[in-house]
Amino acid sequence: MNDTTEFRIQEVSKKLRLPRSTIRYWEMEFPRHIQPRRTNGGQRRYTAENISVLEEIKRLRKTGMSLAEIKRKLGNSGKAKRDHANSNKIDVLAQRVAEVVKAEVSRFFEREEE
Repeated sequence: MNDTTEFRIQEVSKKLRLPRSTIRYWEMEFPRHIQPRRTNGGQRRYTAENISVLEEIKRLRKTGMSLAEIKRKLGNSGKAKRDHANSNKIDVLAQRVAEVVKAEVSRFFEREEE
């Protein structure tokens, strides 16, 4: 998943094996952590970061942790969340740089063949 890919709620539901109602509920319970973009028609579009937060909530719920405990845990992990977001941005930037370098190398070799 790259940083710009967005997913519909149905896709997220299928990927995470969570009911759409649960995803919407967690979105209301964790507004600082899950903020999907809305289309002009009001449909939700989730990013890779949104999905990773949902995965973490699901994982913590499976351990028996309450939503209140998860909120406290996620509230204390603001730095980790920022670090993760920065890491994703770095990955996207590195991918773009690699694409530019590859294109330039290809152009160089095309000129050499002329």
